[in-house]
Amino acid sequence: MTLSATGIPRPPRERAIDLFKGLLVIGMIYCHSLQFFSDVQVYPGGQKWIDFINLITFSGFVFSFGYVSQLAYYSKPFRRSAPRMLLAGVKTLLAFYVSGTAFRLFIDQRPVGWSTIRPILLLDDMPGWSEFLASFTYVTIAGLVLFVPLKWLAERKWLSFAVAFILLGATFIPYGSIHAPQLAPLIGTRDMASFPVVQYFPYYLAGMLFARYRIRWDWRVLAAALLASGAFFWKWQMQGDLPERFPPSIWWIIGPAAVLYGYYLLAKWLEQGVRYLAPIEIMGRNVLWFLVMSNVMIFALKRSQQLYMVSPINAFWLALVFLCIVIFSVSMITKPPKVPVQDQQDHRSESIKQINIIEE
Repeated sequence: MTLSATGIPRPPRERAIDLFKGLLVIGMIYCHSLQFFSDVQVYPGGQKWIDFINLITFSGFVFSFGYVSQLAYYSKPFRRSAPRMLLAGVKTLLAFYVSGTAFRLFIDQRPVGWSTIRPILLLDDMPGWSEFLASFTYVTIAGLVLFVPLKWLAERKWLSFAVAFILLGATFIPYGSIHAPQLAPLIGTRDMASFPVVQYFPYYLAGMLFARYRIRWDWRVLAAALLASGAFFWKWQMQGDLPERFPPSIWWIIGPAAVLYGYYLLAKWLEQGVRYLAPIEIMGRNVLWFLVMSNVMIFALKRSQQLYMVSPINAFWLALVFLCIVIFSVSMITKPPKVPVQDQQDHRSESIKQINIIEE
């Protein structure tokens, strides 16, 4: 255990949630690689991976944000947490600006100028493959604005689950009457692709509760997750096509529950029993950097190699190349963690003992 700047013991970082987020990052970048550099008409198997990753990824990130926020923010006073939450919101907004501008410049070949950048800055324009970053900003700001009621809810487990269930009703709002682009990341619209925070917020609450009550294996959680995902598959089979994603239907929202719980348990197991997972942890600790940098590289490569096409297998290797490049960039701009003073002293004392033994 390390010490904070104030001398207060700082609990060790939870590797499991970093592993959880890292797995989602790998999936998302693989999905983007498939969408830009493969063709489902030529390689139809790729569509299954795209659908699967699309189903679980945004919900998984919202869950992880709730989990991390409970540990980092809601367990502390508002005055101490608010500046950090606001800074996190600014970072995600800047990430949207960078990714969105790159999409308009590289993919749409818009001219570099105020006419291109201004609508993005004002959220009047939601460029493709960047909308989720705007929604990340809205999630963070919602968590800040609702700090007090969310902290109160976290202390009342079953009421929180009830509120999460009630929020699913937001999937029935009249999406066709919503046209302001700035409202799309909040409550959805039919005018563009969006990831509305209100509809996905049950996963944020679930993440908070999992962190607050240290939920791991629980047959009740498994049963609820299987019921939710089972309802999704029932709807899928009944209508012969995937439930609506843009804007999300209630079926799309509840669909990934079982898979995400499986991811969560896998991350917990990997945390305890498997070593040498530092690259995945790095991805989980630097989600925004990986998503933004990979987007910029994908957009730039697509612009310069418009006819480049790969199979789903080669798209995976391409995604690994992107990931390795971003990992290298992280290693260049971050310092290795400092060894606590006490650990240094203990290591020095142990070394002296070993030298004395050798001399004797």
